Amino acid sequence: MNIARFYLLEQWRNKWTVIGNIMAPMIFLVFALVLRNTIENKETADLIIKSQFMPFSILILIFSLALSLNVLLLSEKKEDGTFLLLKRTDLKLNNYFMGVAVGIFIIFNIFLVFFMACYDLLVGIDLNSLIMIWAFSNVTLLCLYPASYVLASFFKKSKKVVAFLTPITLLLMFSITMPSMLAMTQGQNPQMYYKFLFWNPMMIMNDITLFELDMIGSTWLPTYQYLLILVGLCAVLWFAALKTFKIADANERA
Repeated sequence: MNIARFYLLEQWRNKWTVIGNIMAPMIFLVFALVLRNTIENKETADLIIKSQFMPFSILILIFSLALSLNVLLLSEKKEDGTFLLLKRTDLKLNNYFMGVAVGIFIIFNIFLVFFMACYDLLVGIDLNSLIMIWAFSNVTLLCLYPASYVLASFFKKSKKVVAFLTPITLLLMFSITMPSMLAMTQGQNPQMYYKFLFWNPMMIMNDITLFELDMIGSTWLPTYQYLLILVGLCAVLWFAALKTFKIADANERA
C-alpha cells in the first residue's frame, strides 16, 4: 500500500503526463458528442458510437495506462537511478509490482467510470452491460499490466520508449478496430477475422464490448473461456516479467 500511495502521489505531480495519455479517448468522446448532435439519423449515430468510438476509447485507455504510461515510468526510473536506491532496501520486486498495480487500478477506474458515464448519457446503455464491460476492462488491464515490465526490460532509455510504443500501440489497436469496422460496413460479422487475431488479447475486450452493446449476436467464445485465457495470459506475462525485468543491470552499483 505504501508503494501504491507513492505511485499515486507521483502521478499527481506528473498529472500532465497522465492527461496526455488519456487525450486519445477524450478526443473520441468529443467526436462522439459532435456526431450525436449533428447527424439527423440518431440510429446511425448511435451505431457508429457503439461500434467504434466507445470500444476504441476503452481499448486505448487500457493500452495507455497498462502499457505506455508504466513503460515510460519504468524507463525513467532506470535512467535517474531510482531503482538503484530501491535495490538497497528490503523491498521485494513482486511487492513493487503489486503496489504499482493497485495505483494503476485506481487511476484507470476513475477515468473508465468517467468515460462510460459519458457514453451512457450519449447513447443509453443497460446497467448490466456497463457492469460487464467494466469488469472485463479491469481484468484485461491486470492481464496486460505485467507486459509493461517485459517491454521495459528491453528499453533502457525513455526516448526509445516513446519511439517504439507508438507503432506497437497502433499495431495492437488497429489490428482489432480496422477489421471490425470493415466487416460492419459490409454487413459482416467482425468475428470472421478473430482467428487471425488470437495473438492480440485486446480482441477479447473488443468482442465483449460489441456484444454487450448489442452490436453482435454472441461472443466468439464463451465468457468463461475468455476469462480463462486472460488469467492464463496474465500468469505467463507475470512470470516473464519476474524473469526479464531487473532493478539494475549487473554492472550497476547502488
